[in-house]
Amino acid sequence: MRMDKRIGDSLTRTSYHIRTQDTNQYSSIHGGRLLTLADEIGFLAAHRHAGGRCLTVGVHQARFYRGAETGMQIDIEAQVALTGRTSLWVPVRMALAGEDIMDAVYVYVAIDARGAPSPVPAIVADTQEELALQARTQTMRTAFLGARP
Repeated sequence: MRMDKRIGDSLTRTSYHIRTQDTNQYSSIHGGRLLTLADEIGFLAAHRHAGGRCLTVGVHQARFYRGAETGMQIDIEAQVALTGRTSLWVPVRMALAGEDIMDAVYVYVAIDARGAPSPVPAIVADTQEELALQARTQTMRTAFLGARP
């Protein structure tokens, strides 16, 4: 039997100092590096919620708002907003001094020791902010799943 878990319990935060090897010829962090960092923190939120192994299966609506340069510190946060039977939909946000630089929604699937999809607990929103996050993510998920052949 699946036990519901709370969105807030999956909240995962970290900071990252941009290094020279993270940047392009303009000394701005590569978009691919931002996506990798977002996947890493998104995975931690998914793993925390699922209580086990998870794999990335998709990235949706990745948006880049501004650059960040060598030596700057970016803040990254992720939390599970929606779950399916085995999937976890995790919005990730990156900011520099409180200003968004990137956001995306990552989708993970929980797997068992054999690599087969594994059920995850349902997710519950407690606050108006969490309900709004859940609604935005649900709208995106519905549009994506409705577009599949």
